[in-house]
Amino acid sequence: MIDVERIDDKLYKSVYGKPRVGNYEEIWNEIKSNPEILREAVKVIRDKFDENDIVKGITICDAMLIDYESVDEIAYNKLINSIYSNKDIARIVLDGASNGGFSYLLMSLWNHKIRLTDEQKAFAVDEAMNKIGTVRYKEYEDALSKKIDDKGISDDETTYLSIDGSINPVGKKSAILYTKYLFSTFSTTQAHGVGEFDIRYHLLKNPNWTLEEKQKLIMDFWYDNEEYNEFLEQWELEIISNGAYYNDNNILDRDYLYDYSYNDLFDIYNDNKITDNIWNEIKFCKQMKELRPKSYEEEVKKLIK
Repeated sequence: MIDVERIDDKLYKSVYGKPRVGNYEEIWNEIKSNPEILREAVKVIRDKFDENDIVKGITICDAMLIDYESVDEIAYNKLINSIYSNKDIARIVLDGASNGGFSYLLMSLWNHKIRLTDEQKAFAVDEAMNKIGTVRYKEYEDALSKKIDDKGISDDETTYLSIDGSINPVGKKSAILYTKYLFSTFSTTQAHGVGEFDIRYHLLKNPNWTLEEKQKLIMDFWYDNEEYNEFLEQWELEIISNGAYYNDNNILDRDYLYDYSYNDLFDIYNDNKITDNIWNEIKFCKQMKELRPKSYEEEVKKLIK
């Protein structure tokens, strides 16, 4: 009988132990060379509080999602099937906070070779639409606002709310909306990443979705044009400032980011892997820009017409 929990704990301590215990690469290489361990680790069980489903080897499964090219295919596929059919498993976060870290679902999207079914794609989109800022979240906010109005509650009444350690007088309706927003930020529905590189970014980059599907998704993922503008600008800035791509010559001009050819980039970086990565990121940003131009650019186009 394989004691997966003990093996998983050993792997965990080599990464997150304080102090770390053991060599992560050596321990992981030993684990992944044994398909029996991996197949046992991906089995779904109830947590010790009998509140949620988990996998037997949380750290092992996390490592499998990172090192997906060199693990047992049967175990990996079983893990993927669990992720795309069970919200508890999809929302597991080992690295980061449970309401914004790298979830299993987000990490699975790093593997562009997975062929997802329509049902699995719908599952991922449904989870992504839970993120604060989507059209669905705006509809939830609007419905909540109307419900409060229907109850006769308004900002004409004043209440007191603790914000950043100080007590502040605020309108009663605003206080309710703010409190509901705070509860949303702490929810595990927000597990799939945070900021401009959350699940929405990784889903839009994933080849399982067609260009036509992405055209709709990019509109649904951000109801606010200004927020979308900021996200796109951050994606562009990451290409310019990513330290992993740095060398003495990598001074890319953001104003001409979309004018660089592949050969231009190779002349700067002189490395095929880095050039491929940057070229793909530029192509992605360009595609998103075409699917949903920045709002002020749209205004300029209207004026020109």
